[in-house]
This record gives sequence, structure tokens and C-alpha cells, in this order.
Amino acid sequence: MNRINPTLAAGTLLALCVCHNALATSMPVEDAQPWPEAETVRTLLRADAAAALADCRVPGICPPGRAVPESVAPSARPADDIRVAAIFGSTRRLNVDVLINGALLRYRAGHGAPIAGAASQGAYQLLAVEGACVRLRRDDLDRTACLDIGGAQP
Repeated sequence: MNRINPTLAAGTLLALCVCHNALATSMPVEDAQPWPEAETVRTLLRADAAAALADCRVPGICPPGRAVPESVAPSARPADDIRVAAIFGSTRRLNVDVLINGALLRYRAGHGAPIAGAASQGAYQLLAVEGACVRLRRDDLDRTACLDIGGAQP
């Protein structure tokens, strides 16, 4: 029969406790370090602000020394800034998030009008999703916009 010798068990337990205490006292406690990502987040925020100012076209906000481009004709409608933010979903329910002049609109393949977002009366209509690009139409003007894969950021 397996019987544990009480003296042997007590000696083993005592030896383990002594070793544990010796290790605990010999290991120095390190001071808490600040979160290492803090500087990275600050750097990303500065880079984002710099990119926004580099694309600035608003008088009074743009940095000095930068000329604000003048429109070709005062009656002409300025070109819309169209950017594809995301393409996601399955083949049957493919969704596209598009930024048009800073406003986020969600389209679904097969539906022309936006399904979400602040769409106006003269909103772009989705014609097709072709790979990483989308084709949109408004007022008989076709526009194509693609995902900027090279500019992807976390």
C-alpha cells in the first residue's frame, strides 16, 4: 500500500517553502513602466492632423503661405471628394462604405441608392462594385473610386 511518510512530507514541504522565500527575496521588484503605446498614439494623432492640414482648403484654417486653389468657374460645381472607406460582406450582400465630401454613406451591391447615411436628394447612385473599386453616377457623370490599400492604417 502507498503510505506517505509524514516526516518526509513535512521535510519536503519545509524545503519548498524555504526555496520559495529565498527566490522571492532575491528577485527585485521592478517599478511599473508607463504604457509603451502612449507615444505611438500621440505620433499617430499628430500625423493625422498634419495630413488633414496638408489637404486643407478652408481660408483662415489652412497654414500660412499655402495658396488656396481658386475654382475654375464660380457657377461650376466643385469636384466631390469621393473615397472608398470599406468593402465588406458576402458576395450576395456586399456592402460599400463611401466617404463623399466627408459624409459616410453605405451602399449595397444591387441597390442604387444609399442604404444608410445622410443621403441627399441628389446622392450618387451605385452602379457596380469591381474588385477594390466602385462606380458611382450622379447627374449623368460617372465616377470611379477605389480603396487606398497603400494608405491603410491601423
